[in-house]
Amino acid sequence: MNFDEVNVQELHAQTFQTIDFFQLKMIWSDCLPHASYRVTDFSELNLHVTKQELLQLRWIDLTLPIGIYSNEKLVFLYNSYHRKLYTEQVVSIELAGHDVSFLDFLLAHSQTFHDPDSFSAKMGSLYDFSWDHLRDSQWREFYLPKLKEPTSFIVYLLVTLGAQSFHIVSSKNEFLSGFEIWAKGAGCDHSIECIGKWVWSKTYKVSCDVSQLSEHALHQLVSIINQYEEWEGVRFLIPTETETVSLFIGDDFTQGEGYGVFQYKHPGEVISNEI
Repeated sequence: MNFDEVNVQELHAQTFQTIDFFQLKMIWSDCLPHASYRVTDFSELNLHVTKQELLQLRWIDLTLPIGIYSNEKLVFLYNSYHRKLYTEQVVSIELAGHDVSFLDFLLAHSQTFHDPDSFSAKMGSLYDFSWDHLRDSQWREFYLPKLKEPTSFIVYLLVTLGAQSFHIVSSKNEFLSGFEIWAKGAGCDHSIECIGKWVWSKTYKVSCDVSQLSEHALHQLVSIINQYEEWEGVRFLIPTETETVSLFIGDDFTQGEGYGVFQYKHPGEVISNEI
């Protein structure tokens, strides 16, 4: 079952700020009856265990969603991206009663970017960031799961995180043509600006507003990127309570090499939305 196909409308939801694997196992102990279960992170993990074996697990990647099924019926879902628990019954453990921000999640589950100078210089060149803009920014990275077909996962990620706009610098005619046809068909506000200096090596800055798109239209956009572009330096802007975060997605998800690099400033300072 794909994560984006999970129906949780009938389940109880609770939100929280932080949680660890020990707390999750306490919740499983309270709310799950003795039975056989399938545990999945909707990526690589697919365990078939008894409840006792479930309680004896020593490690699960808490940066990924966790689903627990009994007879293929979803009985528990941990949504790591918004820190929500979905269960058939309200759990007894005391959890914080409010959502946390996207930036809070990323800071908790990321690490200092291994090569911020060269990457920020590259992105600064592509997107024409000012030196002050780069100097004052913080850069961190996180890894994305290995996926056989990444389109649905990336769409879910962008919808969940509330991406507002999409940007890319491209010189590929196939992508540019496919993007423009898609944008007109989707009725999406967009711009394509030529920045290349020579006729034979033209490069274009492409941007569009994705805040009002349906999931179907966003799925089409991600499919076009998958078909014609490499995921290298594709930028999404995500507003938070105090700022706008630049999220860059890149590399090959099918080989387990996908990553996200995000750029943010100190609280109270807003990163420019200009491409």
